[in-house]
Amino acid sequence: MIQMPSNPIVLKVQNRITELEKADNGLALPSNYSLGNALNAAWLMISDDPKLMNTDDNSKTQTLLNMAIQGLSPAKSQGYFIPYGRKLTFQRSYFGDVTILERLENVKGKPFAQVIHEDDQFEIGADDMGQTTIEVFKPSFANLDKPIVGAFAVIRTTDGQENVTVMTKKMIDQSWSHAKTKKVQNEFGDEMAKRTVLRRAAKMFINTSGDNDNLIKAIQDTNDSEMDFNDERKDVTPEDSTAGKLIESFKESQLKEAKPEINEEVNDNATESDENEEPTDEAQQTELLQPSH
Repeated sequence: MIQMPSNPIVLKVQNRITELEKADNGLALPSNYSLGNALNAAWLMISDDPKLMNTDDNSKTQTLLNMAIQGLSPAKSQGYFIPYGRKLTFQRSYFGDVTILERLENVKGKPFAQVIHEDDQFEIGADDMGQTTIEVFKPSFANLDKPIVGAFAVIRTTDGQENVTVMTKKMIDQSWSHAKTKKVQNEFGDEMAKRTVLRRAAKMFINTSGDNDNLIKAIQDTNDSEMDFNDERKDVTPEDSTAGKLIESFKESQLKEAKPEINEEVNDNATESDENEEPTDEAQQTELLQPSH
């Protein structure tokens, strides 16, 4: 087992996680999640990057705590650290979103997303309940270099429902319009489109889940920090390394991702920006750091 580094920030996070686990209706980390290994790997990444280390200690603590509560590890390409002025943020990758959804009590199996390219065969219909269904999806190797025309995400529930969220390219572009930089979207359009549609599909499941409140709050805080990062009204300039970190993460994801199967239904009724939630004020963001009484 990897030993925890004797760092006060990491130790504070570890102690807080222990408190949350012991509380009534306590936090339950995934059985295959090694808190020590995840925090150790995260701290090594942070300490190895001067721009990340230059962020304030409170944001380091909160970021590591939210990462740990979600059961995520940057060593598994489930997220990456971004310096935003003096604030450290943690943003989930596509793999991180899949991991979070798998952990929710109302989700069954592994969610996934796919992109639709120009000239792929894709048709939708409707079932007896009015839910949109995918009637035909036949991608072609010959179309992989053609423009993206849409994307869909599939999430199965424990009651046997199959929920599919579909986005057109126009919807995806609207979501991307909130980003400060388009470099990652331009270089890794397929991966970003999948992440965008899965993030939209995940909203309902996260907001209606009966899982531990600390888990849901950590998920939402991570969403909020990404919204703050992309909010152009903010009078803070993110570090130049941001796009590079995102690109590096997507390069890793391309090497790891397996092809999923498809037999699903569709729900395309959301039109709001998908990777953004209402901002959480400073008092709420630090609430998890306060010991329980």
